[in-house]
Amino acid sequence: FTVVGVAPKELNGTDKVFAPDVWVPLMMQREIEPGNDYLEARGDGRLFVFGRIKSGVSTEQASGQLNTVAQNLAREYPRLNEGTKIELVPLGIIPMLRTGAIGFSGVLMGVVLLVLLLACTNIANLLLARSTERRKEIAIRLALGASRWRLIRQLLTESVLLSLAGGALGILLALWVTDIAATALKPPIDFSVLVDLRVDWRVLGFTLLLAILTGIVFGLVPALQATKPDVIPALKDESSLAGFKRSRLRNALVIGQMALSLLLLICAGLVLRSLQQASAIDPGFKPENMVAMSVDVGLQGYDKGQGQAFYQQLIERVAALPEVESVTLATKLPLSLNNSTTSVFREGQILPLDAKPPSVYYAQIGTEHFSTLRIPLVEGREFTLGDHEDAPRVCVINETLARQLFPNETAIGKRISYGDGDGPFTEVVGVAKDYKYVSLGERPHAFIYQSLLQNYNNHATLLVRTRTEPSAAIPAIRRTVQSLDATLPVYDVKTLTEHMSFSLLPAHAAAGLLGSFGILALALAALGIYGVMSYAVAGRTREIGVRMALGARGADVLRLVLRQGMTLVALGVALGLVAAYAATRMLKSLLYSVSTSDPVTFAVVTLLLAIVALLACYIPARRATKVDPMVALRYE
Repeated sequence: FTVVGVAPKELNGTDKVFAPDVWVPLMMQREIEPGNDYLEARGDGRLFVFGRIKSGVSTEQASGQLNTVAQNLAREYPRLNEGTKIELVPLGIIPMLRTGAIGFSGVLMGVVLLVLLLACTNIANLLLARSTERRKEIAIRLALGASRWRLIRQLLTESVLLSLAGGALGILLALWVTDIAATALKPPIDFSVLVDLRVDWRVLGFTLLLAILTGIVFGLVPALQATKPDVIPALKDESSLAGFKRSRLRNALVIGQMALSLLLLICAGLVLRSLQQASAIDPGFKPENMVAMSVDVGLQGYDKGQGQAFYQQLIERVAALPEVESVTLATKLPLSLNNSTTSVFREGQILPLDAKPPSVYYAQIGTEHFSTLRIPLVEGREFTLGDHEDAPRVCVINETLARQLFPNETAIGKRISYGDGDGPFTEVVGVAKDYKYVSLGERPHAFIYQSLLQNYNNHATLLVRTRTEPSAAIPAIRRTVQSLDATLPVYDVKTLTEHMSFSLLPAHAAAGLLGSFGILALALAALGIYGVMSYAVAGRTREIGVRMALGARGADVLRLVLRQGMTLVALGVALGLVAAYAATRMLKSLLYSVSTSDPVTFAVVTLLLAIVALLACYIPARRATKVDPMVALRYE
């Protein structure tokens, strides 16, 4: 290739996540991938089409015009295009990842909002307690002629300043945490991935606005409560109806805190349980003791004949290594984003005009593929060296496709065609068990395995099952490749176990983020109930002293305080369980083999929150039992 241009540093391509390093002309596809001319295959759907809409033309108008083109194609090619529609989506995220990315972002924003509400209710409770302590000061100022609005303005200013200080501290923490998060969220792959978590002016502006709004909203009620005391009782330090209302409001806030905390903890628990389940899912193949490394002989100028000869020599030499048990080639790795689809037709099948042929994944594979990956064959055989280019065309299909095309009969010996349906027809010689092709949580998907000897591809991944630790065998395998062609780059070198971790990346990311927020929610809930109960004990010191002077034991006082606190906890838990049952449905796309109403998670998380809340109540309750009745009777 000759370099004809250099893109600016800030240009990262058309996708917000995957950043290419090199751009090459699409029409050079034949030269880049000799023997794999997918631009001529009408049924191949691997290309993304980008366009800029004319000024003054709406998205709906452009979509309508494009779907007129789709209808014309359907009339011309009914077998492949009947019922096909064109959907316009904004540039930036690969369409098949768009729904998942938007869904995860929505869940994450919802969780962040819940944590913010939880923190704000904590602050509101503290402000209410503080206003109770200042009620005599406020009553004096009102008695001396200060307007209520002026006092509200002062209290709101204090609340906003507190919120701004918290926002500033949050920004400092974010500057530190985002670097850690960007490193933790980067997937273990060789090519560039953009994880942009920079704190820019938009983030700063949003944080400033949010800090001001939360300071006003959650400081307003305490300010209103504080500035309408019964002046005479307040000046005498007597309790009043306003004090009772403040107590009820504090209790309501504690109940809300418990409910929000339980909701967050259940969300985190479901995702953590999902990660546990995903790690235990059988992918359908055995990744242990497997090494994968890729080559692209087309980029070194190999033609089809040279490429096939190289592959055969590579297989023979790697298989001869003492560390190697078996070896094969494949153009697609299981559980990767690199997947292509095509249409498939059964010989003699006549589809109705309104019916579409099945869409299938496909890959080219070498000999001993299924035995190397430990994928069982349901019937038939694997590919052999006899399935070369001059031999009758053969393929292996998976169980799902066999059931779709040949229900209640054997697929062996049947013939199918893929692509545009005009042939050539290929004989089915084997049926393999299903495995996980794209994600661990997927449903079974139809798959066709083509013989690499009959369907040449210049790019292939070497899959090696070793007798020893797989990472220890990598240097010897590399040297074998270089002995055949010292100029041929070997890339994407990894064990299959490492490759499997990529498929669990979304689950790990969700578990890490939601788990962190869950721990924060638990801490905030504990602080909230502890603060309220401590204030309640301090406010009831005289009452407790009277009770103890009249013969109440420490255990009686302990039960009294615990009953008050745990009643609030129980009400919050009940409300939180109802909210969680309704809200966790939004997590469905993030969960593997776990119900959104998983009873184990609900029970364990509820018990955990109850234990933490009990401990938070116990500390002030224990302190209440130490009250000296004589001191308490002289209190205030």
